Amino acid sequence: MSDGTVRFEPAQTKRAFDSIIDQVRERLREGTLRPGQKLPSEREFAVQLGVSRNTVREAVRMLEIAGLVSLKKGASGGAFITSDNSDALAQGIVDGLTLGTFTVGELMEARIALDTAIARHAAAEITPAEVEELRALVEVARGYATEAEWPDRLRSHLAFEERLGQIAGNPILRLLNAPLLELTSEVSLRIGPSVGEAIWVAREHLLDALSHNDPGAAERVVRDYLENLHTSWLGHGAYENFLGGEA
Repeated sequence: MSDGTVRFEPAQTKRAFDSIIDQVRERLREGTLRPGQKLPSEREFAVQLGVSRNTVREAVRMLEIAGLVSLKKGASGGAFITSDNSDALAQGIVDGLTLGTFTVGELMEARIALDTAIARHAAAEITPAEVEELRALVEVARGYATEAEWPDRLRSHLAFEERLGQIAGNPILRLLNAPLLELTSEVSLRIGPSVGEAIWVAREHLLDALSHNDPGAAERVVRDYLENLHTSWLGHGAYENFLGGEA
């Protein structure tokens, strides 16, 4: 056995791969499986579960799609419990946009709700040293001034947002917001740097609110900026044909 502690019971013959998935989820809830831990080899797993290796393979594939397992190749490879399933969450949002389950306007609405919550929490917790750290990230982004450097500027803006989320201290807010940041950044990447220059003013106002530990002001700055950005994107047709979504 791979880890010497976690054991699995023979799976039910009816929908055996569902039984395997349920057992993995149960052991995650119990804490006997943890992020980064390796599952038994395909052969070991099949013996423990009393199923074929094909059934194990199908279950692991479904766990990977769900974002609970990542597969690594090589001598030290195998199936590992993931430590971050934000990629699966992001894919679910992309799929929802593509299928028309929700619109990119609703995507921005969710982004506003999460970003304002993060700003409010960060303002209550932030230290002067962390404010200066964020200020330095703004200056890095400002350094990418040419149109050719637009992707680098976007990555720097993401670094700012991710650090702000860390400072806010709520990992669930950060996890939920990560795919929304990536998707709205993709919109920005497509329409180019002609829109969104007001971000520098918003950043300065946000840094000021954070430095005064003012949650209300931080929330207002973020809300106003994102609402204005949404309106600007609507005017530039940024949402048209984006992943099949509507504004």
